[in-house]
Amino acid sequence: MTRLELDAHKRLIGRATRGRPGPTVVVTGAVHGNEPAGLHALRRVLARIEADVLPLRGELWAVAGNLRAMAEDRRYIDRDLNRQWTRETMSALVNAGPAGASEDLEQLELLTLFAPLLVRGGPPIVFLDLHSTSGPSTPFSCMPDVLRNRPIALAMPIPLVLGLEEVLEGSLLGYLCDMGHVGVAVEGGQHRDPATIDFHEAAVWIALVAAGALDVGDVPDLAEHRAKLAGTNRGLPAVLEIRVRHGVRAEDEPFNMEPGFENFQPIIKGQFVARDRNGPILAPRSGLMMLPRYQGQGDDGFFVATPVSGLLLKLSAAARRWRLERLVPLLPGVERHPERAGHFVTPHATRLGDIFNWLGYRHMRPHGGRQVYARRHEGTTPPAPPEVQALAARVV
Repeated sequence: MTRLELDAHKRLIGRATRGRPGPTVVVTGAVHGNEPAGLHALRRVLARIEADVLPLRGELWAVAGNLRAMAEDRRYIDRDLNRQWTRETMSALVNAGPAGASEDLEQLELLTLFAPLLVRGGPPIVFLDLHSTSGPSTPFSCMPDVLRNRPIALAMPIPLVLGLEEVLEGSLLGYLCDMGHVGVAVEGGQHRDPATIDFHEAAVWIALVAAGALDVGDVPDLAEHRAKLAGTNRGLPAVLEIRVRHGVRAEDEPFNMEPGFENFQPIIKGQFVARDRNGPILAPRSGLMMLPRYQGQGDDGFFVATPVSGLLLKLSAAARRWRLERLVPLLPGVERHPERAGHFVTPHATRLGDIFNWLGYRHMRPHGGRQVYARRHEGTTPPAPPEVQALAARVV
């Protein structure tokens, strides 16, 4: 039995299932309204699953993100929809209703759609979030740095960027991963480049196979999809991590990147890279340029990343499986947070940041002259939070 719905004007643009047991894969596109390529790719995938009667296990949900911003071809209307996905914000939104911003409605509608899936228990849901960039870019993936995300991300032959979800406050995938689910984002290329649709489609097929929704033999051109993505990486590092985020405040505008920067372009410390109201902006360290902002909206000016060795990646996985974070309080100057379980406090000027990162503690924020380190939920899927349960009950 096959159920397939496809409507470009609805939040749920498509759902496919054969009624066979298997994973639930939810793919979102156009969470930023000026990034439509992911939705075009999803329509291709859904149409082929139906036309070729592919033996899908579980179910595939294709979901449109910011519908109102899409209608105006804007990144967002009032605020970035890929921010403010926090327990506090979502609880207030569910309990008190939208506060007036267009994205409040978008967020509430998305969570209402997800809620029945999030409360039904079982294995983690696989969430794939498709994005594109304002400047030229080769495809890459990023993810909250928990081990359960790695098999999906590393199945794609494109660079994996760690730490991006941790320096962005309140991302959709961060919220979902904190519930114990799988979450990987794919930046497929530049917004209006037709090849971006091809790259997103390839990423979806590879993710479906990696998640166990399809077998390799079910997608005869899977090797072509892999080759299509692999051909874009130009010998780039397989894994990188974000070292610098240059945020743009309202009082800094207008912010303007210097022309010609692309993702993964080498830069050196002190290089002139942008300008804002306060004057020239120099690169604070050497590395690879990531996500330079060549659009009018958004509070992320640019990022700087550096390569991560394959050996270090394996060691970090082993350290987490062995739960070496239990030894962290023995490090000099490190204390457990007095109020938040699983959080650690260090002196502001510490050289322990790399150790915390290896153990998954990539969420770092200043607090009273010191640093607080936290990481995403690494264990089994916990019960859905109260705001999700409340929404699910309303849907039923």
